[in-house]
Amino acid sequence: MGAERGRLWACLLAAALALPAAGQGLGARAPRLAGAIDEAALARFKAAPPPVQSADGAVYVSCAAADRATLRWPVLRFVDRVRENLGEAFLPLGSREAPLLVQLGDATNRVETVERRTLDAGDGLTQLVIRVPNPETVDLEALREAVAEAFLRQAARDRAGAYGALCWPRWFVRAAVDASRGNVWRAEAYEAVHAALEAGGLPPPDAFFAADAAPPREVAAFFAQWVFERAGREGRAALLGAPWARAAILGDASDAEWAAWVRGFEDAIFMPGLITRAQFARWREGLTEPKDAADARAITGRLTLQAAGRPQVFRDLTELYLRAYAAFATGDAERYRALRAEADEARAILETHLKTRPVLADEPTPGAPHEATR
Repeated sequence: MGAERGRLWACLLAAALALPAAGQGLGARAPRLAGAIDEAALARFKAAPPPVQSADGAVYVSCAAADRATLRWPVLRFVDRVRENLGEAFLPLGSREAPLLVQLGDATNRVETVERRTLDAGDGLTQLVIRVPNPETVDLEALREAVAEAFLRQAARDRAGAYGALCWPRWFVRAAVDASRGNVWRAEAYEAVHAALEAGGLPPPDAFFAADAAPPREVAAFFAQWVFERAGREGRAALLGAPWARAAILGDASDAEWAAWVRGFEDAIFMPGLITRAQFARWREGLTEPKDAADARAITGRLTLQAAGRPQVFRDLTELYLRAYAAFATGDAERYRALRAEADEARAILETHLKTRPVLADEPTPGAPHEATR
């Protein structure tokens, strides 16, 4: 690790010495002898808190202001979480040979943007650097996407030898980030995707490769997941250097395959203890009037399967209907009507709740699965 750390410090020092001295513009800098040291820049460098690093040395976070030094650790955790989630959805990312450097600035005005640049220390170590002018006001979504793009470009460079090897459009980089988000976000996003599918407005594969492609964010996230799943763990690295063309990214996949894959999520358990509005609507379609005892038992079986892994309040509601259908199966019509009325009243309450939000979910529990169960 000593050699890598030494190169990193050389890299940081080169960056610090490249800054103009206080009060000097780039055009007004006084000439100096070759090899002369900018004492003011060196003093600023020595005064800055030292960078903190991830456990594997793939991420460094430095800070220009001593009074903001405590922000290095939460930023490091944020960057590492983005890397971890994207690595689970795509491929493991990050390299100690060319670590990502995040520089926290000392701006005091409200600055929400981030900057990405390449820093060359002249000793063979070239890094992607993300500069955050004001870490206290930065747009976390912008930072999340910049971090993801930097890691993806570094992985593309490892494969093709150039940071420019990544040909993904910007919207797909964001889609890759979204595809790696938590399952609550993905469940909510699927509501928009399913609505497009039902309305006949799901973009066909060709639409994603048009020069002016700008798919809805939720649709793009599921498209990215489909691309990754089709490629498999072994084929995903090839996507980093592939041209952004349908044949290169999707091979011989058909339009029907894409639509069928999306429809396959209609009954997905994105996370235990969660059900989407569309899934609730599909469940409601099964609440038919039974024709006879056999039909009542068949309806009971279907409802039982649909309730597995869902929120407790939804399972309680399902149980009310199961009791009603069980009464029907035994020939107790009066009890069936009473229990059915009670269940319908409870269902109306949940339907009202789901009109204001796309999902119904239990409180999150530690250790919930990250990937959707299909």
